[in-house]
Amino acid sequence: MPRPLTGALLLVEDDAATRRMFEYALTSAGFTVHTATNGAEALTHLKTRGFDLVVLDSMLPCITGLGVLSSMRQDEATAQLPVIVVTGAVLTREDVEQLRGAILLRKPVLVEELVDAVNLALYGHL
Repeated sequence: MPRPLTGALLLVEDDAATRRMFEYALTSAGFTVHTATNGAEALTHLKTRGFDLVVLDSMLPCITGLGVLSSMRQDEATAQLPVIVVTGAVLTREDVEQLRGAILLRKPVLVEELVDAVNLALYGHL
């Protein structure tokens, strides 16, 4: 039986201004937001807390966003966790194959677009 949704999100973004903007928008929409600034920190949070969804920048220091996603998909505890990948990078065919069901948003992302994507991924509606 899946655990009930709590609205807990992990936001992984290394750019401080973007992180604050996304965090404010998601918190204002009623979500509980935990943040990480790099891939290694994200993986630590994923091992110690329960999240309903991860918003993941693709270009991160230490471990890339796609590296984090790959690790998540190999771990039974996080394999099915919904993920929204936010990127401004040009993705290769191999990158796209690594997305494995994640939602992809292209930067620049409007905060309303991000909130809508989170609601859609979690609840199936806007």
